[in-house]
Amino acid sequence: MNLAWSDVDLHRKEFTLRRTKNGEIRVVPMTPSVYHVFVKLWQERRLDTNRVFLYKDKAIRRIGTGFKAACRRAGITNLRIHAFRHTASTNLRRAGVDTATAMKIVGHKSDRMHRRYNTIEPEDLHRAAAKLHMYRANTVITPDVVAVGAETVSPR
Repeated sequence: MNLAWSDVDLHRKEFTLRRTKNGEIRVVPMTPSVYHVFVKLWQERRLDTNRVFLYKDKAIRRIGTGFKAACRRAGITNLRIHAFRHTASTNLRRAGVDTATAMKIVGHKSDRMHRRYNTIEPEDLHRAAAKLHMYRANTVITPDVVAVGAETVSPR
């Protein structure tokens, strides 16, 4: 909620988070859809403030009240803001992003924390089995040496 326009780089398609949970500055790349939203926000931004997110022309201090109201209007129960961090971590894994890169984007410092934020659903297990099947179906085993009777013969 404290994001300032000076921390949004539309040319590099990334933004800099200066106030993070662990106190470290983090640069986060934008997905194409996030980039398009930020382009629209930039075009409609207020020129009298550097803040990106405003409510009734004022800087948003806390998101909790608005988030709860939005969930209530949408009929969503038991959703916490922190669930989005779990979702991001899980989706990065499902997209095939390596662990080190995903940890950097989400801001996790340890593998343990990263594993805690990843949700493995039954569909993930089925996708893994399908990937294994495709790998095995497309892999030809060609041994360098073939045993023939009591002798070892090179296939070349």
